[in-house]
Parts: sequence; structure tokens; C-alpha cells
Amino acid sequence: MYTVTEKLGIRGYKLTHLKTCRKIWKKWVPERGQADTLQGEMLRQLEKLRREALGNGNINWDDNFAWFCDFISGTLRESQLFDDEQINKITGAVGYIKECGDYACRYCDGEIPDEDANPMLFAYIDYDLYDYIADAIAVFAEKKPEPIYYERIHICTVVVKS
Repeated sequence: MYTVTEKLGIRGYKLTHLKTCRKIWKKWVPERGQADTLQGEMLRQLEKLRREALGNGNINWDDNFAWFCDFISGTLRESQLFDDEQINKITGAVGYIKECGDYACRYCDGEIPDEDANPMLFAYIDYDLYDYIADAIAVFAEKKPEPIYYERIHICTVVVKS
């Protein structure tokens, strides 16, 4: 389970931008529903991924969670705010969260029989991966402090408003 975080160099990583994350959450994440800003929506989606893994072991994993992974990873990668090493860590961390969720989904759908299932692969339940991604979202928000509004057309398409 820790091979991925060790390979990425983020095993045991601790959140360093807590103040910024709290500011994003308070300012741009509504009590219910989607956020209107990229900064708020990425953090909201990450926390939904974290809660699903830690609270439910990804038993409710579906295409929405997979889309969250792609949205966060793609938005951070396309921002051009991070160097190649950081992008590799971000995409590796988000990719592993998605890989675990997809594995849990295949198990819940009966594609992986009980005798072949490895429950350690259902969900990544340590904070380091999520904290590393949260810090990347915080850096994004610090470098782009003005709200970036977007409109979600459907689960797979996002249009950025200028």
C-alpha cells in the first residue's frame, strides 16, 4: 500500500498550507453542492475523495469519483504552475487514489471474486496523498487568488468563463 507514496517521495507528507485550504473552504465551498470556482471545486472534490476512502473504503466509488480525479489532476497539470517533478507527484497521487477506487468498484460489481480480492487495495486511507494534493490546490489558489469561475455542463465537460 505504501509503495506508491514511497516511490513518489510523499510517504508521511504533512499538509503545509492549512491556512490557505481553510480560506478556500470558507470562502468558496458551499455547504451543499458544487463550488462556483475552480479553487473551491477542486478542494471540495478532493475532500469528497478523502471522505469516501477513509469513511467508506470506496464502496460507493463510481464514475463521479473517477471524474473528480481526472478533473483535479488535469486542472493542476494544465495550470503550468508546477514543475515536472511536482506534476509527476500530483498525477501519481491522484492516479493511485483513482486506481484504488476503480479496484473497489470492480470488487463491488462482482468482477473480482472474494477469494481474489485484496482489501488493502480498496482505498488509500492515510492522509499523505490527500494532503499533498490539498497543498497543490492551495498553491494553485495562492498563485491565482482571484476566483476562477467555471460552468459544469455535464460530468465530463467543464467550460471556463473569462
